[in-house]
Amino acid sequence: INIPGLARVKQKLVPPPFLPKHDQVAKGGPVVVEVEMTVEEKLIEIDDDGTTIWAFTYDGSVPGPLIICHQGDYIELTLKSHPDNMLEHNIDFHASTGSLGGGGLTHIMPGEQVVLRFRAIKAGTFIYHCAPGGDMIPYHVVHGMNGAVMVLPRDGLKDPSGKPIIYDRAYYVGEQDYYIPRDSHGEYKSYKTALGDYSDSLEVMRGLIPTHEVFNGKVGALTGKNAM
Repeated sequence: INIPGLARVKQKLVPPPFLPKHDQVAKGGPVVVEVEMTVEEKLIEIDDDGTTIWAFTYDGSVPGPLIICHQGDYIELTLKSHPDNMLEHNIDFHASTGSLGGGGLTHIMPGEQVVLRFRAIKAGTFIYHCAPGGDMIPYHVVHGMNGAVMVLPRDGLKDPSGKPIIYDRAYYVGEQDYYIPRDSHGEYKSYKTALGDYSDSLEVMRGLIPTHEVFNGKVGALTGKNAM
């Protein structure tokens, strides 16, 4: 459904630590920012020792891609679930209110898709994450299913004195806690399917002590040849 008088802008999302192409200062009035993401369950390595986890991802990355708009814009997301997925997924935007930030309106099964639109009424940077319900909410979040939305003021960023802040480059960094179960020998366990670690992971999670704390998905993601 089109909103009369509002232009539409397609935003191509990119993997972190990069930001999608965007205007630092809004040009004209509010627009509808169209974005698309695909949920993908994928086995990833998270350290140099080959430790793996079935990550639940938005567009294949941990964290999911950064979405950028200006205060007063609408974000219109087409959310798809890869047909090879096993689980139900959705998305809860902390930049939105009502229906669990859209979470109550976006439940999809493998191969399905849904469209959600909301208006970004407050400037700031807000998390989004999967929130299927019950234990599945923390289970999905600690498996990497989170990202962020940056809502810029229409006249751009300013320092405390009101002077405009203009950036040549910007980067997007997200911290991730993982809770990897161990076997009887103290070695990290691996699993054949995306849901195979469910009961083991919940037991580790209840201890509230992560086995790995990383930035942008894995050990070394932002160092060495990956340095920003």
